[in-house]
Amino acid sequence: MRQMSEPAKVNPILPEVMLNGILKTGLVVVGGKNTGKSNAGKVISSEIIRNQPLPIQLKIFDTASNLRWDFEPILFQSIDERTRYFYDGDEHILFDIALVDEIDILSFVERVILTDYYRMRARKELLGGHINKWILYLIEEAQNEIGSYSLMRREGMRLLKFFSEGRNFNQSYILIGQRLADVSTRAIERCSGYLFGKMTGDNDIAKLKRIVGRDSVIVNDVKKLEVEKGQFLYYNGASTYDFNCPKYDSKGQKPKPYILDLKNIPTWRYREGVRII
Repeated sequence: MRQMSEPAKVNPILPEVMLNGILKTGLVVVGGKNTGKSNAGKVISSEIIRNQPLPIQLKIFDTASNLRWDFEPILFQSIDERTRYFYDGDEHILFDIALVDEIDILSFVERVILTDYYRMRARKELLGGHINKWILYLIEEAQNEIGSYSLMRREGMRLLKFFSEGRNFNQSYILIGQRLADVSTRAIERCSGYLFGKMTGDNDIAKLKRIVGRDSVIVNDVKKLEVEKGQFLYYNGASTYDFNCPKYDSKGQKPKPYILDLKNIPTWRYREGVRII
């Protein structure tokens, strides 16, 4: 691998080094307004859905309806104050969140992730330390779900356990936010993978320096990225790579609604109250 001072070129469609990094260390996608962050999230997610050989289930949380109308034909479920049950199967799922209150949003995200967390712990024990799948959570507009102070509140403390230990149980995450300063520092500090779009704001540059080092060439390079060309820098804590993100094309498809049949709810196998298979 080349060092930070010599960015290495990678394939514009999700390279292996980035996928491995996402699973092992998580990924934070940040950049200024209109720098293509949501497009990058769609491209990365669609590549996982379409082309990746690993058994990865994708669960997407979106409070801005950025994916509901223009994305892969996976399941989606609308989440609001009336929602009693959420999708808990094994297919990819998009949660289109219409909740307004930040605590309500955080509580829903926490409920989904921690349900998986306890299940994956049980599965690891059952299978003798081996887990045969990954669950990857993409959190769009992350400042709405896990803002600056959310993980310091009582409601968010349990979710911190996921950010700290989830990858031991094959759970990882992609956080997409507009400003580093608006996303929980506790979540960002537990991640070693970053996809930087163009940034020029003083607060974000200051936080960037704390991540990559004050003298890193990344600090100046992010200011020169060309948004029109989909330019990003991928940094994994040791090396830096150019990532030129293509424009996402859904090929005219969109997610399909998940319809809960209360008369035919699947019966899962449970162990100590946790679905494991």
